[in-house]
Amino acid sequence: MLFKSCTTLCLALTFASSTFARGTKFSQYTKYLDARIGSITEQLNTDASGAYQAHVDQSNDSTFQGLVQKVKDHVDSENHLVDDEMDLYSDESISSLIGTVFGDSVTADGTDTQREAVLSAVLPSSFDARTKGWVGAIKNQGQCGSCVAFSTAEIVEVALATKGETVSVSEADLFFCLGAADQASCSTGWYPSHAVADVSSQGWVDDSCFPYGAALSGQDLPCKKGCSRHTGLQEANFASINDIKQHVAVYGSAITAFTVYDDFPHCCTNNAVYHKTSSKQLGGHAVSIIGWDDSKKAWLCRNHWTATWGTNGFFWIGYGEAGINSLSETLGVIPPSGPAPPPPATTTVPVTHTKKTKTTKTKTTKTKKPKTKKPKTQ
Repeated sequence: MLFKSCTTLCLALTFASSTFARGTKFSQYTKYLDARIGSITEQLNTDASGAYQAHVDQSNDSTFQGLVQKVKDHVDSENHLVDDEMDLYSDESISSLIGTVFGDSVTADGTDTQREAVLSAVLPSSFDARTKGWVGAIKNQGQCGSCVAFSTAEIVEVALATKGETVSVSEADLFFCLGAADQASCSTGWYPSHAVADVSSQGWVDDSCFPYGAALSGQDLPCKKGCSRHTGLQEANFASINDIKQHVAVYGSAITAFTVYDDFPHCCTNNAVYHKTSSKQLGGHAVSIIGWDDSKKAWLCRNHWTATWGTNGFFWIGYGEAGINSLSETLGVIPPSGPAPPPPATTTVPVTHTKKTKTTKTKTTKTKKPKTKKPKTQ
């Protein structure tokens, strides 16, 4: 009887200990989630579910699927050959296919539908940018709500990697210099749409010039002036799930935002797909999408809570889950074409916060919301 009691007690203590460890292991990240993203949960959920439902509706539409089959028949024929599979996903190839397959039937009203049909026909059912060698190591944002800056740095680095360039972007510059106009801080966070607009218009600096340093422990840093800025990026906005996939297939990743619920911090080991089961919100978060799998109906994402989280720092999350793939806060960057530009002649270029007109990807006419419409604090 004593043995049984001891066994029961030991099991209870072991369970309590593991539960305590489970609840505290990633608390430094859940304590410093993004308050700005957390304040737009309803917008993210509505936008994301709408985008995914439109995607599902297309897959169930016989007329649309007829267009898709028409494109597949053409691609499978000898009339459309490409040297590299990746070339098939480029904007130039997509536009060419629209004109070739649909010819005189292309109209202003039908262009978006025909584009969607081409994308549905040529995009693979699964994709993982890691297999291309574009995705770097998992990072650590520490005790600071700087997830947007980390995700933005990641999509810039990956986009340039698709062109053969290896760079290390300063998250500190993105957050504490470019984000200063929005009063971004470790306690408030930032918006992906603002970050991508800023890095596209003002450029980025090397991590070696302005390292993250003390921000790892939650300290807001003063902006470091005088770092050389690399410019030439273009902002990419998306009008559909397929648009996001096409961008990821060509440029490696896209930043996205979602709401973190209390069942998320310890999810996603062993490549499990996250589906929200809790209604308790903890805050907002930004990550980068680096792939997808239609058989899982899920995005493959890259987090920045060290490689001990999730599946070696990566995770799967269902399409539209918890507000992910909201078209208003899922964006990409397009790297400069041709050789990398030389660094500026001077190293004393200050960061300015005058908002410039965005250069957006021409495949969509979606209008961005003005920054003044969002709250600055929660």
